[in-house]
Amino acid sequence: MTRSLLINYSGYPAVMRSLALDNGLANLAGSLIDKGHETTILDYATVDTIKRLFPHEYSDQLSYLTRKIICSLELGFPPQKSDLKDFQELDRQINELQKKKVQQIAREISQYAKAHKVDFVGLKLWSGDGFEGSITIAEKLKQDNPGLPIFAGGPHVDSFKENIFDVCNIFDALVYGEGEETITMLADYVSGKRRLEDIPNLIYKNNGRIISTPIRRIKNLDSLTFPVYDEDVYLAMKGNQKIKMVFIDESRGCPNHCSYCIHPIKSGNRWRERTPEAVVKQMEQMNRKYGFTTFRFAGSNPPPFLKRRIANEILNRGLKVTYSAFGHIKDGLIVDFRLLRKSGCYSLFFGIESGSQKILDQSMNKGVKIDEITETIDACKRAGLYVVGSVIIPAPHETEETKKESFDLLLRMRPDSVVVWFPALMLGTDWEKNSQKYGFDIPDHKSYLKEAMVYKIKSFYPPSLWGSSSEYNLNGKSFKEITKETGNFICLLEKSKILTQVTSETALIAKYATMSPRDFRDKARKYLFSGDHRSIEELVSKINQEIMKGSSCLV
Repeated sequence: MTRSLLINYSGYPAVMRSLALDNGLANLAGSLIDKGHETTILDYATVDTIKRLFPHEYSDQLSYLTRKIICSLELGFPPQKSDLKDFQELDRQINELQKKKVQQIAREISQYAKAHKVDFVGLKLWSGDGFEGSITIAEKLKQDNPGLPIFAGGPHVDSFKENIFDVCNIFDALVYGEGEETITMLADYVSGKRRLEDIPNLIYKNNGRIISTPIRRIKNLDSLTFPVYDEDVYLAMKGNQKIKMVFIDESRGCPNHCSYCIHPIKSGNRWRERTPEAVVKQMEQMNRKYGFTTFRFAGSNPPPFLKRRIANEILNRGLKVTYSAFGHIKDGLIVDFRLLRKSGCYSLFFGIESGSQKILDQSMNKGVKIDEITETIDACKRAGLYVVGSVIIPAPHETEETKKESFDLLLRMRPDSVVVWFPALMLGTDWEKNSQKYGFDIPDHKSYLKEAMVYKIKSFYPPSLWGSSSEYNLNGKSFKEITKETGNFICLLEKSKILTQVTSETALIAKYATMSPRDFRDKARKYLFSGDHRSIEELVSKINQEIMKGSSCLV
């Protein structure tokens, strides 16, 4: 039997949905406990972390500058250079103060590990502040607890794999892919019962040489133990530190081959699904044990037939739940969206990506037609679902004409919200492997990867305020020009009364805040970029009260 710590440090929470419960760590805890091990989850994506990390003496000045800059952008004017300079200096000072706070958090974690005689630590890695902060935490743990094994996994490892060792050598092993089986094998390794080279899904160093063990994906998802959210295990469950919306595994993998997407690399290029009975049984049990009534399907592309069967299973059992999920444009051929709505589905998120057939075919490899996009979005809206569509602007080979095609399509369809992404270049995708074909220019690949690992995306600011990157260009444009184009497209949609940057789970959270999605987005942004933890705490408390109201009538 081992005793472990599972840690989530993602930096300053940039969006309200980052306060939702972390199903990944809860899954790992369930696997460990099922095998007789003890573990504790330390999740720092909380209201208290907002309070700790934001220096409140800067709040008024930052709020004033940010509102002034955003107002200029929305009116179509460039912000004053003096305002941008002041903003950048203020942002730099805040970052320096936050680094000191992270060092304090690292000391606290190290003391906890020593006091509780922890046998190993697992860190969930994120990009930007989360990556840098996790390194700080790991270094302090190693300094104070020599010989303590520290493992790392999560989205950052899936994105950058062995390249992480070019930035730091603090982790004993990296876990890529799925971790529920691997974490229990690592516990056996710590106990001396298993060799590191015999454990799947690992990347580690042996005498300076990088070793990658074969990937192994869980074939039968019904075999997974249920996640654990007990307050004595998941400490942030206490009070209103987290939004009590739960991500639930219904499927993994994706059979599509979109040029930009990392999900098939992480989870495989074929669907693996749980049975509808297992998914809905977990909903029931989580309600009985924790009072949860609001769910987000975790799969990046749930099979349409599975969504339909889960909806039928919910209705057959008479459950009163609310949930959101990813959709796919091809769903329109198979899924009865009215059935989904009747079963409690509130919102669906669709990757539209472009309104240009040329871009969809040549730059995205989406395998869908514009008519299919229109028909599916219209069918969802008619069914009463909250419809979110995402686009990537600018895309590879983007022109003013193709961009206008995207704008015109969105104007015709008018989804409830449009999320606009900049073209992120992810390791292992076709965009990255064949970058020149798509118009990407990466002068130094190693430098690009290093910079991408620590690049900070601050979602509550316009893209033009995120900071510059010098490591790749697209369509002959610098990264600064790329993000400016992204921001301009967002402003264009907003001027046309199309709501932007509200995801399907954010829309669901807004419902429980009893606000319109627009009001919720705007208030949440204001609270987050000004560090108004009191207002955030009140908002989270209200959301949780509304969510938990329905718990007594679920079963």
